[in-house]
Amino acid sequence: MTTMNYAPTRPGLGRPLVAARESADDVGIQLTPQLVAAWESRLGVDRARLARPSRFLGATGVQEWQGGVDIVPRDPDRFRAVRFDRELSMTATFCALHSPARVARTAERIQADPHELLLVTVTSMRGRTVLRQDGREHEYSAGDLVFVSTASPFIQSAAGVTDPSGLVIPLAVLGKHRPLAEQPRRPINKRTLLSRAAAGFVRRFAADTAAADVPAPSADAELAAVDLITAALAELASIDGYRLQDDALFNHQSAIDLIARRHRDPDFTPDSIAAELHLSRRQLYRIFENTDQSLATRIADARVETAREMLVANPWLPVGNISAASGFGSVATFRNRFKARYGIGPVEYRQSIAR
Repeated sequence: MTTMNYAPTRPGLGRPLVAARESADDVGIQLTPQLVAAWESRLGVDRARLARPSRFLGATGVQEWQGGVDIVPRDPDRFRAVRFDRELSMTATFCALHSPARVARTAERIQADPHELLLVTVTSMRGRTVLRQDGREHEYSAGDLVFVSTASPFIQSAAGVTDPSGLVIPLAVLGKHRPLAEQPRRPINKRTLLSRAAAGFVRRFAADTAAADVPAPSADAELAAVDLITAALAELASIDGYRLQDDALFNHQSAIDLIARRHRDPDFTPDSIAAELHLSRRQLYRIFENTDQSLATRIADARVETAREMLVANPWLPVGNISAASGFGSVATFRNRFKARYGIGPVEYRQSIAR
């Protein structure tokens, strides 16, 4: 997955971050060892678990930083940056600290590198940062939750040293909520309870996943993070006059998404969907009454398909384990459902694949 400016490969490990001699005038635009140490401390990661960062120096560092954007420092020869970044299964996270610079994604860059992503960033350092996109200009400060779509050109300018942290989410991962990220809108959500909570979560999630040398979070944890970001994005869009559709089509797609996500939970039922969507059972069933499959059948089919994939990918795994991991309450139910779908039992199916 291409993750733009804050999550490319890790060049330049182990090089010194700051030249030995700096003039007093450089302090405002350079990263001193004390500044880097203070930034790492703010990330709140145990030093024993802190990952190795990528380091970027001078004009060479400017070139190494690129990944779908152009970064233009005030003084390329004195450009300094340090960054933790990590690609997860669906998204990516980053924590960066860099000299004053302008980050731009031009129309030419979009044509050459058309990856469509949502950048969700938060900074903690004081300073003026300006974002220009879709003919609008917005200034933001420490603690503000900022959304930038890479589908259209933008320029992001920092007047001083800045420390962006955040998530990189492919627009495709947003599913039915993708229009929220694509529409021209005010890019900053601030001063609401949800936006403050989401901003704090973004910084913590980015630090725990990108800066800490620990196992990657589960796919469910990633989806939960995306759900929170979507809620904050929807709140911002609602403030700007956009309303999510609250109709049968929207609820139908929401139910399908829930089945895809949660069918592996054996306690997941149509009642779970009704509770999640704040609908009565009658309202929910009316949405699917004219479709070719009931909700219960859709859930069972999703479990059978997950089990079939596991049978093929894990030929050594016992059928009972596959049954439980796919969301079936019993092996007998699993066998009956599987045979009804494919005409043979799971053991016979696995044997036929092996042959």
